[in-house]
Amino acid sequence: MSKLYVYNLGYGLFPLDWEFCFLTVDEYKEKLKEKYYQNEEYNHHIAGDLSETFSLIDKTVAKAKKHFKKEFHGDENLRCLPMVFPIPKGDHTNGVAFCVILKRDEDGDTLVYSPIPLQYLNENI
Repeated sequence: MSKLYVYNLGYGLFPLDWEFCFLTVDEYKEKLKEKYYQNEEYNHHIAGDLSETFSLIDKTVAKAKKHFKKEFHGDENLRCLPMVFPIPKGDHTNGVAFCVILKRDEDGDTLVYSPIPLQYLNENI
């Protein structure tokens, strides 16, 4: 897995409180599975086996959680389950990458992890 860019939304001052707009990892996987099997042959040709996509999501979440635990050592409890969303890679693969959002229970600190730079998140801090 490649590098993950980490964006701390507001350092506790402006946390992301709109978690209802995002899907948890399990919710996302369920929706993805439904859509994948609607046209399985085509989607397999484009994206490969669905288990590979799930594995990529799981690896991204694991890497994000490892960083989160290190960042907030001793106070890394999550307010909600990890959330995930896709973004276009914008390269020759025409594929997507998966971003992860982790929200700390204690004060709502929200970290966004992305394998692709999300420059606009730097500009808002």
